[in-house]
Amino acid sequence: MSAPLDKLHDFYQPPGPTWTPQTVGWYVLFVIAGLLVIWVSVHQMRKWFANRYRRAALRELDLLPANEFSALLKRTALAVWPRERVASLSGAEWLNFLNEATGDETFHSPPADRIEEMALQPVTLSNEDEHTLRRTVATWIRSHRV
Repeated sequence: MSAPLDKLHDFYQPPGPTWTPQTVGWYVLFVIAGLLVIWVSVHQMRKWFANRYRRAALRELDLLPANEFSALLKRTALAVWPRERVASLSGAEWLNFLNEATGDETFHSPPADRIEEMALQPVTLSNEDEHTLRRTVATWIRSHRV
């Protein structure tokens, strides 16, 4: 006589689930998602390349003395605005241009209002004023709109 446990068999294991999509809708969704990723990547690369002049100006700002800030701002502006619009500006017109580019009045308040004066004649600034001016110039380089 055979033992009752001999009649038992192993559990039936169904095949694992397939990871391939079963409908066309998933393929359409993957194509749209892929195109979206490509579009965002291209857009970000173009933006990154378009802002190279900003990164170069910010690197240069760390090395410049305060009396060369106006020249740095002029070179930065010439990188994106037409030469006829920027090159001839000086004095109050230049400060107005800098303010219009960011939409605020930063260059009408001290110490930023003396940036042109410092470029033409030696002016001594306190460490605090130079730090404030350096921060103001960096903010303008990062935030101006063309």
